[in-house]
Parts: sequence; C-alpha cells; structure tokens
Amino acid sequence: MVSERVPPQQEPATTDSTAATNPEKHRPVMAWAVTLMLLGCTLIAYLDKAILGLVAQPAMADLGLSAAEFGSISSAAGLLGPAAALLYSFVADRLPIKATLFTLVVVWSLLQLPIFFAASGGLLLATRFTLGAAEGPTGPVAHAAAYSWWPDERRGFPTALLTTGASLGKLLFAPLLALMIAAWSWEAGFLAVALLGFAWAPAWFFLGREGPYGQAGTGTVTQTGSRAPIGTILLTGTFVGYVAAFTASSMLVVVVLTWLPSYFQEALGFSAVTAGSLFGVPSISAMVFLYLYGGWSDRRLRKGATSRIVRGIWGGGLLALGGVFLAALPLVSGAVLPMALLMMGYGLAMTVHAVANPALVQIVPPGQRTSVLSIGVAVAGFLAAAGPWVTGVVLDAARSAGSLAEGYTNVFMLMGGIAIAGGALFALLVNPERDGAKVEAARVARAAR
Repeated sequence: MVSERVPPQQEPATTDSTAATNPEKHRPVMAWAVTLMLLGCTLIAYLDKAILGLVAQPAMADLGLSAAEFGSISSAAGLLGPAAALLYSFVADRLPIKATLFTLVVVWSLLQLPIFFAASGGLLLATRFTLGAAEGPTGPVAHAAAYSWWPDERRGFPTALLTTGASLGKLLFAPLLALMIAAWSWEAGFLAVALLGFAWAPAWFFLGREGPYGQAGTGTVTQTGSRAPIGTILLTGTFVGYVAAFTASSMLVVVVLTWLPSYFQEALGFSAVTAGSLFGVPSISAMVFLYLYGGWSDRRLRKGATSRIVRGIWGGGLLALGGVFLAALPLVSGAVLPMALLMMGYGLAMTVHAVANPALVQIVPPGQRTSVLSIGVAVAGFLAAAGPWVTGVVLDAARSAGSLAEGYTNVFMLMGGIAIAGGALFALLVNPERDGAKVEAARVARAAR
C-alpha cells in the first residue's frame, strides 16, 4: 500500500526541535563526503588566521610594530568580519550555499597575495581588515551546509569535526609553515595559505551541494508562513546563551591564534621553529574532547535525552571548566605544567562548539538557519574582536615592567575568567526544547495573521 505524500508546498514549516527525522532522507556517504569537504574549508579558514600568529615575531621586527600595534592588526580582521556576517544574514537564506562558499574562499585567498609581493604594516592592516569581511560569513555557511545533510540528533559529531578544522590546520600545516617561514621569509607563509584556498575552491565547485535537510529540502523557505519573527528568536535564552559562549570561546581562539607562538618563545623559551611546531599542541586535547563530546551528545539525544541537559548544561559546564584551568596558569611555573594547563583549558573550552550551533539551529525553521547563525556569529564576533588588542596592551605594559612572562599568564587568566562567565550563561540560558516551542508558536501566530 502506497501512503499519500503531502505536497511540499503544503507541509507545515517546523523548527528542528519539532521536526520528525525521516530515515529515508539520510544519505551517509554523501553526507560524509560533503562534511569532509567543509572540514577542508574550515581548516584553511583557520590557517588564514593562524598565519598571523606564526609570523608575529619576524613581522613585528621587520615592520617595526609594537605588540599593541600588531594586536590591533589581528583585531582589525575581527571587526569587519562580524559586520559582514550581520549584513549577510539579511540575504543568507536566499543565496545558494554552494556558490556563496566558493566565492568566499576565492576572495579570502586572493587577499593573502598582496603581503607576499609588497609587505608593509599598512598593507597588512588593510588586507586583514578586508579578509575579515570575506571570512565573516564562512562559519555559518559551512555549518548550514553540513546540517543540510544531517538530522538534528546526528549533528554533534559533524559539528565537532568542522570545529577541529582549526586544530587540524595547526597540527598538520603549522609546523610546515613555520619551517617555510624560517627557510624563506614570513611573507611566504601568506602565499602558501593562498594556494591551499585556490586548490580547495574548484574541488568544492564540482563536489559541493546542499542536502535533503537544508532549506532546499523544506519546500517552504520562501513562504511567509514558514518564517518565524526574527525578534522572537533573538530574545530567546538559547540565542543569548549562544552569544555568551561564542564570545568567550572566540576571544580565546583569536588570542591563541595571534599570541600563542609568541608565548612559547618569549615566556617558555622555545625557538621560533619549535614554537611553530608546538602551535597545535593545545589543539590535540580540543580534538579529543570535541570528538568524545560530539559523539556522546548524539548518542544521548537518540536515546531520548533533552538538549537542555546534553547541549546546554553539559556544554556550558565544560566551557567553564576549561576557564578554570586557564585561570590557574599563574599558579604554575616551568614549561610542562603551563603546557598541560593550556591543553586542558583550551581543549575543554572548545567542546562547547560541538553543541552550540546545533542547539541554536534546533529552535529555528530550516529556512532561517544560515541567517540566525550569521547574526549570532556577528554579535559574538564584535564582542570578541577586542581580544588581541587587549592582549597586546597587557603585554606592552608587562614588557615595560620587565615581567613579560607574567603578562602572558595574566592574559590567559583573563581569558579563563571570560570562559567561566560564558560557560555559566550558556548552561543557565540554553533550552532548545522550550525556546523551539516558543519560536514555533510565534511562527504559527504570524502565519495566522
């Protein structure tokens, strides 16, 4: 007996928290293929940011920049990125994901090239500032593309995988970039990252596509009744908790990307090549915790656990615990114990990324995923952009006082305190079941008017 199918245009739009999973839609082979392609994208995107940390010492010496000035250059990339993500949110759900991601990668790869040919402090500032605009929407687009291939209760592990693009980039390519910079010049590092982007873009052009759980699969994206009031979404505890956690974790990430190799050199006494090789070491724990927590959260959700507990309370608690380890850095000395605390603190703090995006998209209709993610990333990005500049100011003051190593530990203690606050807010506020029902009720009421 063949069951009747409701025509796509008549299907009611639902948030992910109320949508039933259709096993027939899930195509694991294509889902993993596209997700791995998107992992490559996030890997290169983070290398675009990490390259600034790898060249910090030679670039400052060559261009005559202070730590505060160099930190300002890193912060510049974080200023225009959130603005671009916010502007993109207005059109995000109307643009094809495949073409958008291809264009973004090509643009940010092109922006790496001028430094190789004519490096200067002004050009570095200008290209980093513009690069932020190209990279700002990339995270939301990549995650929305991945979620289009996975049902809600299977998104934790793919999200963890995409998040580890930063870690894999530092582990696999940072040592090679450090050797290249030492052998040739710091400008050559920018050329290498650009070439990686140019290699990924055509592969995505031929292989990338949107999956059955995306906006193209809802059949209702462009209809008024399928969209919830954006104001209702932004005022939910889940969105506010998301912003708090992403602000804390993003500030920690950008500070680590900009200053960690310098910390290894100036505070722990490693050489430039060794510091570059160790750049990705704290990310090892991040990868382990992300995969463990991402997989565990998926299993718990499939067994009937609530997102409130699995994603909200556990995610916020792990972020706060990571902050505790970072805040303890001033209490230890030597090289081994600081490295251990950094690995534990950074790794635990990053685990919230396995559940933050899935928790947020769970409360919105499928057709609004990309725009809501873009708004969340934009708000958090604006707040986190000051991190590298603040770090530079603290380090300049510590250098003047003759206590540079203490300056670095103070910075990480500050990042730890921010992580504790962000984790506490995430645990207290994130409740996808409650907020998903609230958003759905607002959508229904809007459609009835």
